[in-house]
Amino acid sequence: MNVITRIVRVYITAALAVAGVMLWRTECSSAEAPNLRVVYNALGGSMAPIWVSQELGLFAKHGLQHNLNYLAATTAVQAMAAGSEEIGLVGNQGIDMALEGADTVYIASTVPRFIFRLYGDPSIRNVGDLKGKVVAATQPAASTDYAMRMVLRRFGLAADKDVKILYAGSMPALLTMLKSGNAQAGLISAPTTFQAQEMGLKQILNVTDLNIQFVFVGVATTRKVIQQKPDAITRFLRAYTESIAVIKRDKETAFKAMGKFLKTDNRRNLEGIYEEYAGAFQSVPFMTKEEVRAVLEVVKSPKAQQANAEAFYDNSFMQKLDASGFIKSLYER
Repeated sequence: MNVITRIVRVYITAALAVAGVMLWRTECSSAEAPNLRVVYNALGGSMAPIWVSQELGLFAKHGLQHNLNYLAATTAVQAMAAGSEEIGLVGNQGIDMALEGADTVYIASTVPRFIFRLYGDPSIRNVGDLKGKVVAATQPAASTDYAMRMVLRRFGLAADKDVKILYAGSMPALLTMLKSGNAQAGLISAPTTFQAQEMGLKQILNVTDLNIQFVFVGVATTRKVIQQKPDAITRFLRAYTESIAVIKRDKETAFKAMGKFLKTDNRRNLEGIYEEYAGAFQSVPFMTKEEVRAVLEVVKSPKAQQANAEAFYDNSFMQKLDASGFIKSLYER
């Protein structure tokens, strides 16, 4: 064996050794990185923090492996309760499930008030004109249902007595119900509001301006996941709070993420969605007793009246994250 051959073999051996070490480190890193199954339950602006986290690789940045799935409304919370999903953005249904014995719990807020506009037939001038009429919601116990009942009550009308509520099943179906005249009004938000306008429907009331506290959307998980994967939850919340900071300071990045998941590049629609939701996201998204109590006041479960609002959320992860200075650092850039 000549000298050149020996040198080549030495280099090859060294290269293979380095490659082996790098592969071992990658496999170890992948094996050690905590993972979570993440879900979101709507195709609207309230889901932007999840979408931005996904598109910018923030979950990976903070050392979290994950799978991201979309499941509609109640189905998403049921999946969490069953263990097939572990954490995500959902509505008030987490409280409904907890009242039925599930161990669902909120660990951060997303949108703590209703973001809706009441649209309907041009002949309806105000909420009072809905007496004796039919209004549409998506599903029983969904935010559109609860919001409609609370709005009617605020204006002196009783749901199911003065005003009948029909359930369309989904937001697109709700819009179809309004278009066909089977309902005279319904609660919608951007970008559905633009479709409603194109159909000739008129805004009756901006419900967002009423500032009705409610668990419109929150970060929910289960107590089992909290016990088994506390590090993974912390990493998730680091990505989540960073995405909120990105949304607040970088509208164009938010547009790209929202546009991809909503399958639209319509600038007007994206602007409308952003304007409705960006201001609702809190820099330090603690859950509050007020938004939980609002849900407990309207749910049908008899257990709600005796329930303690603080039993449905756990702010400890957010408190630690806030105390660490991490969230503050996001807004010093």
